[in-house]
Amino acid sequence: MIGWLRRLLGQARSPAPPMQPWEPEPPLPQPRSEAEIDAVEAALEGLIAAGLRLGPHYEGLDRRAVARAMAEHSEFALGDDNETLRLTERSAEALSIDILWSHRALADGIEDEFANAAIFVDHCYDGASSETYRALFTRLIEIAGVWTCRGITVSPVPGLGPYGHGFRVGFETEPPIPPLTVPADKNFDWSLLEQLDTCRPAGERRRFRVAADGGAGLVMFLEDAEARAIALRLGWGPEDL
Repeated sequence: MIGWLRRLLGQARSPAPPMQPWEPEPPLPQPRSEAEIDAVEAALEGLIAAGLRLGPHYEGLDRRAVARAMAEHSEFALGDDNETLRLTERSAEALSIDILWSHRALADGIEDEFANAAIFVDHCYDGASSETYRALFTRLIEIAGVWTCRGITVSPVPGLGPYGHGFRVGFETEPPIPPLTVPADKNFDWSLLEQLDTCRPAGERRRFRVAADGGAGLVMFLEDAEARAIALRLGWGPEDL
């Protein structure tokens, strides 16, 4: 009984923990105006007409709903100076590249906004794991959509490349794709896509195109005419795709 009272009194005499300073909640992003949705929808219409296909999670949605979802994406929320980016300040043509490059979650496979295009952060692959390479080639096969894929295996290969290691990538696909040996390097070697192109089904006119900028690469699977149309929309020359 006495011990219980001592413990109770001791707790009563203990100083109260310091109060945490109050921090205001960050402001919620403002909903996009209908004029901004118009701008995104116009850019999206042009990209789709040129050859891009929307990801499967947009199936059943009308184009307006897709444009609204893209416009309200968190990557569109801030501009270069950390102020809200008003999408009406740009033309539909200039906005086209923003739609692609703003969805940086594509690089991690979180969101597949387009079925035949994706952005990959291709820098610092010298330290990438086997799973990173497996996920990358799995996504590339998905972008093309011309192979039936039952699985992809990646095995480490020591003593390969400038960093002393690499990977052997095996494909269980139909049509078959021979194994690729990939040396680990700072930047992913996009020329390997040419080897995948040689294994396309007979008569397939689409192929991989890469437009790289710094530490990220935009990969598309398009016909020549589609590549020229996309390049016109994005402001790049056809040679870039």
